[in-house]
Amino acid sequence: MTSDQQFALTLDDADATDLALTGGKGSALARLVGAGLPVPGGVVVTTAATSALFDVAGDDFEAALDRLDAVDPADTTALADAAETVRAVIRAADLPPATVRTVDEALAGLAADTDDADTTFAVRSSATAEDLPEASFAGQHETYLHVPRDAVVGRVRDCAASLFTDRAVAYRARNGVSNRDVAMAVVVQPTVDADAAGVLFTADPVTGNRRVATVDATFGLGEALVAGETTPDSARVDRDSGAVLDYEVGEKAVVTRARSTAADAAAPAGTGGTETVPLSSDRRGERVLSDQQLRTLVDLGERAEALFDTPQDVEWALVDGTFLLLQSRPVASLFPVPTPEPTDDRLHVYVSVGHMQAFPEAMPPLVRDVWLRYVEAEAPAFGMESFWTTPAVEAGERVYFDLTPVLRLKTAREDLPDSFANINEPAAEGLRDLLARRGDEFAARPTLATVPALARMGWTVGSLSAAVVPRTLASVARTLVSPPDPADVEAWFVTYGRLEADRVRGMETPEARARAAFASLDIPEILTELYPRIAPLFVAFALGGWLKRRFPDEAEDVNAVGRGFPEELVTRINLGLGDLADVARDHPAVADALRSRATLDDLESTDGGDAFLAALDAYLDEFGHRATGEIDVSRPRWCEDPSGLLGAVRANLAGNESGAHRDRLHRLERQAEAAARRLESRADIGPLGPLRRRVVRHVVRIYRGTVLVREYPKQGVAHLFAAWHDVLADAGESLARAGRLDDPDDVWFLRREELLAALDGDADGGSDDGDAAELRPRIEARRRTFERFRTVDAPPLLTSEGEAPRPPVDSDLPAGTLVGTGVSVGVVEGVARVVRDPRVATVQPGEVLVAPSTDPGWTPLFLNAAALVSEVGGPVSHGALVAREYGLPAVVSVRGATHSIRTGQRVRVDGARGTVEVLDDGVAGDGRSAAPGRDSDSDERADPDRDAETTPA
Repeated sequence: MTSDQQFALTLDDADATDLALTGGKGSALARLVGAGLPVPGGVVVTTAATSALFDVAGDDFEAALDRLDAVDPADTTALADAAETVRAVIRAADLPPATVRTVDEALAGLAADTDDADTTFAVRSSATAEDLPEASFAGQHETYLHVPRDAVVGRVRDCAASLFTDRAVAYRARNGVSNRDVAMAVVVQPTVDADAAGVLFTADPVTGNRRVATVDATFGLGEALVAGETTPDSARVDRDSGAVLDYEVGEKAVVTRARSTAADAAAPAGTGGTETVPLSSDRRGERVLSDQQLRTLVDLGERAEALFDTPQDVEWALVDGTFLLLQSRPVASLFPVPTPEPTDDRLHVYVSVGHMQAFPEAMPPLVRDVWLRYVEAEAPAFGMESFWTTPAVEAGERVYFDLTPVLRLKTAREDLPDSFANINEPAAEGLRDLLARRGDEFAARPTLATVPALARMGWTVGSLSAAVVPRTLASVARTLVSPPDPADVEAWFVTYGRLEADRVRGMETPEARARAAFASLDIPEILTELYPRIAPLFVAFALGGWLKRRFPDEAEDVNAVGRGFPEELVTRINLGLGDLADVARDHPAVADALRSRATLDDLESTDGGDAFLAALDAYLDEFGHRATGEIDVSRPRWCEDPSGLLGAVRANLAGNESGAHRDRLHRLERQAEAAARRLESRADIGPLGPLRRRVVRHVVRIYRGTVLVREYPKQGVAHLFAAWHDVLADAGESLARAGRLDDPDDVWFLRREELLAALDGDADGGSDDGDAAELRPRIEARRRTFERFRTVDAPPLLTSEGEAPRPPVDSDLPAGTLVGTGVSVGVVEGVARVVRDPRVATVQPGEVLVAPSTDPGWTPLFLNAAALVSEVGGPVSHGALVAREYGLPAVVSVRGATHSIRTGQRVRVDGARGTVEVLDDGVAGDGRSAAPGRDSDSDERADPDRDAETTPA
């Protein structure tokens, strides 16, 4: 094949499937043609041709590209100016004669195939970085429809220039793609007038269900649908049975059609050779597709999905009763299906382990392996190995727990959603919705073969209950009489955590220590010891619920009696930070240094620095084993990296007076006392009033004496998390010194067996197993995958079909109102501060903290916050507890809050109604959060960035 011929390839050419040569769109169409799917004939003007055009532009092109590369992507004005310069340079250049000749010959062949002298063409961009699973680049490059033959070469040049549209350059910057790592091909196909056109998703883009296909369809060409100018018909089809689950006839007020003559098709850029006109009223209520046509279309989509091995977003046209596929690309927004898949061919449902711990974020592979091992240990602990073959799965760099065996029990199907509601309301509502629709699919199907396994499970659970329940009930009874000493409760959990941590750290070799981090805990022993110790929390939650039911109109007083505890752990964490700020205030040089973001080394030579550092050391002795997102054991503990703590101290210096934090605690204590008296007074009514007063007084006393220990278990187990972090980080250091890893942090991107094999090889003096060169490509690939999913919002609940069950959205809410779960009453208006990483952010006094989650590592940011908005959580999640303790209005489980709200916007948080209203556009406070991100759960069927290219047939 000569170089001239490489400038243009027909879609049935074997080389046309080469992504580097024909781009994402072109290579996908060529693969569809090769698989025998119905695709209009066409040619691809290759990347070799457009590269030749860039070569013609020469030094001017290189200079313009250098200028573009030097622009800060956050400076949108400069970025647009630089991108326009690149486009202008390309448009001023002429395609080389060899390229023009090759394209003309290809067009002549296409025109001959159509046997129409007036044939017009669809000319569509096909970049090498588009239509990929990790980045679709939909709508970022240009498409021209109904282009006359003599104008095609010019449109090819325009498509080449569109490699540098403002939106494409910005999109590449957001997705980490270099402007120099992409190239552009151009797909050219004869235009055919479509009777109908639309979009097929082989998986439901709203729910994620891989067994439901969705179709949008409209009469005529697809431009009006893509541009959002018409409401199409919408249908959902069960892929397994072929049944049409629902079909909604859209209004279809307008229809797009080709202009009547070739002369009209040469209209100025932007008109596209088409026109959009009103659809006759008698056709607006007609169905575009019959049930049989839907099944035919879905079958074609399934063939495309099988070809590409991933769900497809297919653009199609219907011409004279025959479907033509115009484009096929991955559905980029889908959250992955859990792996491994079930082996029993039944529907399974999984809950995110991270969401249950107020940590919805992605975790690197080695951390996931830690939690997979611990979750997997639960099946044998309860004698459920036969039913719980895969207790934990992975999806989107998260760990999910299989609820299915539990849901085999009818009582669990009835009660589990209510239990979840206290931790994660969206998970609870999603589970209710799923069980309402498909609850029968989870029912047990016992057979004679399962009797021995059921008996074994019953014996194990019964034996465990016999050991746990009596001691727990006895502890509850004692607590109802008199609450335990908080110091004793904390001491037990801290001692337990330290002993387990010492066991892990005490192993002799790096391999043994790493193995200890993955060793299963003795769950029966833990439950036997743990449940009696946490009985005060059972009592606290029960009595708190009783007070809410007894005084339904006194929510603020009920909340007030549950806060104001100097012994409470979160209070102590924040009091300590306030005390550190006061030490700095006592030494102005230290305060100035902290405001200037001085390092700890800088403070050593600062006047008064020794006093501040001594106070910091004392603080870290008590809390240094904690961390932000501490269940992700790859993250440094506060004792390693106290920068987040110093940021909280710095914010405290800016916004509070000396001693203000302790004054606030005393105020909360007084409010609690006053609230308790008011509740007693309200109970003292009627003949039994004195008795009810005494009962309420006792309940409040026990409640206050038990609710304050709620964070003590985490204080203890965090010692174990810190030990896991230390030994696995040390393993990374050891392997890096031995040359088995390029960087110690690479250890977090190994899987457990790889780590142990590498450590074993190190102990043996070296082997080929676990060599750095062998591990490097795996680590790099896993890092890329991790970064891809790090910013994706994971669903709290996920089925084996990929569906993410979610509560329905209230369509009657005012515009700009977000809904979640109100967990701390009160109404606050303030300026939003969107924070994704509390280690590098601060909250100024009076700002509303908007966060993806709030585990104990977020506690320092509550010092200045006026209210809390969180994407995950429930009434007993950490953020809710802290908000109530501090008297902050709080709404949690607000889906997409960090995407929908920008730093600087004014918001109104209503903790009673569970709503967050965005009041204005605001002024972005920093570059990281100035622009809202795209919610990964958004409905892709209304994607404004989709190419207007559904009419090339």
